[in-house]
Amino acid sequence: MKALVIGGTGPTGPFVVNGLLSRGFTVTILNRGTHEVPDIPEVVERIVGDPHFEETLKSALDGRSFDIIIASYGRLRIIADVVGKHTDRLISLGGAPSYRGNRFPEALFPAGLQVPLPEDAQKVVTEEEFRFGYLVKLSEDAVMQGHADGQYNCTHLRYPLIYGPRQPVPCDWWLIKRILDKREFVVLPDGGLTLITRGYAENMAEAVLLAVDDAEVSFGKIYNCGDDHQLTMAQWVEVISKEMGENIEIVSVPSNYAHPSRNMMIGHHHSNHLLYDTHEIRS
Repeated sequence: MKALVIGGTGPTGPFVVNGLLSRGFTVTILNRGTHEVPDIPEVVERIVGDPHFEETLKSALDGRSFDIIIASYGRLRIIADVVGKHTDRLISLGGAPSYRGNRFPEALFPAGLQVPLPEDAQKVVTEEEFRFGYLVKLSEDAVMQGHADGQYNCTHLRYPLIYGPRQPVPCDWWLIKRILDKREFVVLPDGGLTLITRGYAENMAEAVLLAVDDAEVSFGKIYNCGDDHQLTMAQWVEVISKEMGENIEIVSVPSNYAHPSRNMMIGHHHSNHLLYDTHEIRS
């Protein structure tokens, strides 16, 4: 059995690659070749190509076929259009921006996302409303349309905010730096009560591997992913500061003024919850 991982060097990539190897797959990764990581063994073939553009992706995959392709990097709309000629099984990875109200909670009535947030909750309606979220929605639609058209059997996983090794921009670094600098307090919006679904990198890779193992169960489905146990922002501050042997005071301010905490909120300018309903993937 042959597997291709598009990407493979990010937070969850090596866990996915090594999980496939342990299952007996012959594994290949495809990316631009700019970020090699030691966690991927030499036995894994490297294809250098850019999955952001149709021409470069087609060239990289020319003459190749795989039993399964896992798309964790690149432009998903393009990948969905190209890979049907190279595999019968696609697992694609995305995220939460497609949910309407994720960026602008006032787009919903009452304002704010449903808690917990199911897979079929309303999506961004127009590009004018939230361009990035709308493009993510179009990507999901392209993947599912490819499945409906019989190009491949697909499963789409919505990743949460990932934590763990190999983070390009660790969202908790701003807090760690404050603790290292011996700051005595940290500002959080509205008491730090916001819940934003997170997932440890290895746990989220396990979600991908579950879709590999249970292909027939997951055909044509979209799953929200996240750790079972979720913490508020304030609880994350408690956990991290205790692990670092310090005690830092939380100062509550209105969300509009909690600018230092934006990294921990994935750039959100509000304190509404983004709590995935993960019942489907756990059941």
